[in-house]
Amino acid sequence: MGNHNCFSTENLQDTYKLSMMQWYVGVEKEVQKLGFYVNVRSDHLHKQNFIQLYQIVKPQYEEIVTLSTTESLFATEFENIKRSKKTMDPFKEFHVTTLIQDNDSSLQQFEKQVLQQLSTLNGCLLEIFQYFRQTQLPNCSNQLDTFILKFRDSFVQILIHYYDLNLFASINKCNFLNTSSLQCLVSNMIFNDQVASHIYQIKKQEQKEENQKIHNKLSLFKDKTLADFGISIKYCLDCTTREYIQSKLLSKVNTCTQSSQIIIKDTFETLIIEDVDSIQLPSRPQVKLLQGTFFQQSPFQYAIEALKLIQFRQTPHHKVKQLITCFRFIYFAIIDYYNYYTKQPSIISTDEMIPIFHYVLCKSSLQNPYTHFEIMQKYLGNLDGVEGFYLAIMESSFNIA
Repeated sequence: MGNHNCFSTENLQDTYKLSMMQWYVGVEKEVQKLGFYVNVRSDHLHKQNFIQLYQIVKPQYEEIVTLSTTESLFATEFENIKRSKKTMDPFKEFHVTTLIQDNDSSLQQFEKQVLQQLSTLNGCLLEIFQYFRQTQLPNCSNQLDTFILKFRDSFVQILIHYYDLNLFASINKCNFLNTSSLQCLVSNMIFNDQVASHIYQIKKQEQKEENQKIHNKLSLFKDKTLADFGISIKYCLDCTTREYIQSKLLSKVNTCTQSSQIIIKDTFETLIIEDVDSIQLPSRPQVKLLQGTFFQQSPFQYAIEALKLIQFRQTPHHKVKQLITCFRFIYFAIIDYYNYYTKQPSIISTDEMIPIFHYVLCKSSLQNPYTHFEIMQKYLGNLDGVEGFYLAIMESSFNIA
């Protein structure tokens, strides 16, 4: 049956009386910081909203599993992905810290209900948000960032006081309900079409020179091969990678028969170029010719397509979710290639990932990349997780000469 019998009507009434007699004090304090004129104490819907949230109780059988920060660090991504195929989704933490409102399949029913309640505005919460909507947005990027972030952080505190979310999180053991996730939720509420478009246009105009500089650098690599980007032969996913893998496998084989079986197993030569000898590995000139042509398109094509979509995502958290998807496709491409040879790839270092992402960025033709980068960086809030690693890699790729 779960925990539901712990919250009878009487219990809810008592919880409300004990915890919420002075709920409006914290809310009024934040409203005053914003300079808004809203009569918080006249909210007759507060009790109804409070009880509706506390009636959402996590069933005991529904354990919400998230990875700790140390488990989801960049250096362990390969291990996370390999484990995910057998146990759990290693990217669950990303979905939690980038809370979205499009029925993400990774969210438990309990989480969805909580987020739905918190994002449903009425009473004084609606008045506060309407006041924000009616305020003229600044036309300077720095002032705009300050204004948006100030409102976001204040509204997070307003939700915490309004619902006594510390108590709710404690009762239901909601690890996903924290300041960082609430910042994500409120940001998604803020970034409607008008606000998202205004922020993008202001930043794009101010960063015109920076974006042009990046485009000029990327254009120099437009027709370059994977090897020209300085990508390790371990991750080019072409003949050089095959040669690298086979050298590792052959070093473990003691007989010629076993060695020949490994070579015969490779049927991918026929997918590259017809005149490549099906037995001999390509010579170095051929390797140069074949760089990046293994899949008849880029081996990282899915990552390239994913990165392109960042420019069509409205909120900073949808943008970073798209960035995470891009990196996932990079990892999957490498893992799938190595799995064909029944060998596990080594962990990719940050230095090895930067040229791969640089290649993906160049081939994606992403418009105004620096503007999208800054929107994610400015409005994500907590950058201690894997999102921060990916943004750091993105920024590093901008600086490659």
